[in-house]
Amino acid sequence: MQEINVSELKPHPKNDYFFDDIQGENWDAFLESVKTSGVIEPIIVDAKTKTIVSGHQRVRACKELEIQKVLCEVRIYDNEDKILKDLLETNLRQRGIGNTNPIKLGRCLRELERIYGVRQGSSNPKGTNIRDLDNTSDVTQEQIAQQYNISIDKYRNAEKLLNLIPELQDMVQENKVSATVASRIIARLSPTDQKQLILTYGKDEIENATQTKTQQMIDEMQRLKNVNAGYEIKLQKVHELENQISNLKQELDNRPTVEKTVEVKPDDYDNIKESLNGYQKDYSNLESDYNKKVKELSELKQQLESIKSVAPEEQYSKKLKDSTIFFCARVNDFIEKTGGFTWLSDHIMELPNPEKDAYIKAVDLIENWATAIKQNMKQYLN
Repeated sequence: MQEINVSELKPHPKNDYFFDDIQGENWDAFLESVKTSGVIEPIIVDAKTKTIVSGHQRVRACKELEIQKVLCEVRIYDNEDKILKDLLETNLRQRGIGNTNPIKLGRCLRELERIYGVRQGSSNPKGTNIRDLDNTSDVTQEQIAQQYNISIDKYRNAEKLLNLIPELQDMVQENKVSATVASRIIARLSPTDQKQLILTYGKDEIENATQTKTQQMIDEMQRLKNVNAGYEIKLQKVHELENQISNLKQELDNRPTVEKTVEVKPDDYDNIKESLNGYQKDYSNLESDYNKKVKELSELKQQLESIKSVAPEEQYSKKLKDSTIFFCARVNDFIEKTGGFTWLSDHIMELPNPEKDAYIKAVDLIENWATAIKQNMKQYLN
């Protein structure tokens, strides 16, 4: 341990990438604690460069309170990954509630996985082996999650957020899009579709949207994408037919003309007549092909006009109606086929345990399914 001038300490270049500064009331309380009690926990620094490994917020408070020197634990590091490992682990532990920024939490976990050599929940020999760092055992995602008191779902959702494009990551960090919606719904989209989502609806409509609303926007965007794809295919076929027609016209224009105004038959008259008949036959075939292509072009243009005339809202309305009819029919069919088995509930205690548990689970599934639908409807019906 030794006291070091605060002005000599350097922040780690990646600290801001992994952690936010404490802000607001929490910072005021932290500052007051340092003011009244001093820096209780020593700052951890690299012996060679005096780079802060743990204690960025404490050093920040010292500078603001004009404290000149601070007690430091000076450690010797011979590997950059060891510094990163201590930076991540000590900060995640000392902040008590972990990293409240979900994007930066995902970055922390991804970096720890790289250092530990973790891949899809198990050790990965291609990564830096943890044994090379401190001789601990290989670890898994579940063990990392448990070490920092993070549920495995929160762990994996935080990593999914790293699949977002920068614009959406910024919206999550600014609390304009919830981490739940972003990780469970938006992060499943490709980067191209994420950009299209912003272009289609704008950031204002995406902000604070519920899971249901966000999924509806994505479904509608996909439907319009499919409609546009069909239109593009039709349009491409029209262009191909137009090119074929143009080529046929050019071929007809390049055919030689034959005059029939001869009064004296030359010696090769029969050969000339036969050639003329051949030209006329070729012309007739080309003209037939041309007329056929013109007809196809006309039919395709009529189809395109028909597609344009049917509003997407009408197509969507028809889909809603058809889906509702199908849903009601399937529910009625289910009731007719299984409704008679409700008598089993009167004999539930007579069933063997496996069958009894299966029956109760099936009933719970039906109840949960119906409850989820009713709860979702309330937000629109109330």
